[in-house]
Amino acid sequence: MYNVLRFPRGEKSITRSFHDATNLYERYGLSVKFADANVSSAKEVAELIEFWQPDGCIVNNDKLPEKLFAGLPTVFLHRDIKPGNPRHATVRLDEKAIAAAAAHHLLSLELASYAYVPPDSEENWSRLRERHFVSILGLNGRGIACYAHPKRRVSATGRLAHLASWIESLPRPVGIFAANDAVAAAVNAACDHSKLAIPDDVALLGVDNDESICEVLRPTLSSIAVDVPSAICETAHLLWMLISRKRIKERNSTIAPIGVVRRASTFRLKRSDPAVVAACELIRKKACCGLKARDVAATFPCGRRMAEIRFRAMLGHSILDEIRAVRRKRAIMAVTPFRTMLYDEVAALCGYHSRSSVHRLLREPPNHQTT
Repeated sequence: MYNVLRFPRGEKSITRSFHDATNLYERYGLSVKFADANVSSAKEVAELIEFWQPDGCIVNNDKLPEKLFAGLPTVFLHRDIKPGNPRHATVRLDEKAIAAAAAHHLLSLELASYAYVPPDSEENWSRLRERHFVSILGLNGRGIACYAHPKRRVSATGRLAHLASWIESLPRPVGIFAANDAVAAAVNAACDHSKLAIPDDVALLGVDNDESICEVLRPTLSSIAVDVPSAICETAHLLWMLISRKRIKERNSTIAPIGVVRRASTFRLKRSDPAVVAACELIRKKACCGLKARDVAATFPCGRRMAEIRFRAMLGHSILDEIRAVRRKRAIMAVTPFRTMLYDEVAALCGYHSRSSVHRLLREPPNHQTT
């Protein structure tokens, strides 16, 4: 068993799931210890390395330069590294693909304007995400407003008011791409402060698909799901290769996003039927729990046939099609690269009794965007 020291970043981020990844690390014979998130000086890093004597490190803190880990096998997360050190590697999210997914989703809503809101701390991944988003919108002939946090010290109330005032100044309806779900929660609060309706005035999209945020916000938050388990497995694999002095062809690994999980915050349609909107929320939450089309139709204040007619008139497909599409997306999320889930487990996750059902589901071409 190799001892590994991990340096996390201070804010809650996509790598929060590393805390629950013990089994994934242990597959590669790695025992991980966590440093304090506020470690920022060379002296503190040196003291921790001397104390733990780790076989390798995982670094997710942009404030810590590479030279502090020059003699150790180290995997850096979410940033570029300088070539030349054979003991270093990096794992990062595909920021361009994330920005493209956000742009495609928001552009499909045909809004009056678009904007990007970064976190209040300088993060390299956010700068890349913003740059690609601005570029893609520009290629599509759309301008974009990028929010700048106040540079002076202000209270939490002052920050909220500043963000709310900026959102009010944007042409509406506006599509806001938030750097992550935590930032999207702040945008949601600012909209509430300004009495702006989501998604009518502001279509809001986050990143991470953190259900502790997305499902709690009202309305629920649409978010780009990123493949955290794959990032964990690739990090563990690369670090094991470095510690074992195995030959590595590619030291820069990029993990693609899974896709947009659409919830109420971007559910904008030209013809809006409250019963259909509520039905879509029910399907999104319960499709993989044995939900049937008749159960959804029963929530309408009319007969099943009329419920199907109203559903199809608004979305262009049947209730059963929507249920199957949600299950298909769940299956795709469960069998992404680096994962080792059995198809029987995937079938259970998607509300089916056999793996053959999942095979058929995954072979079907996606014929519409789920809500």
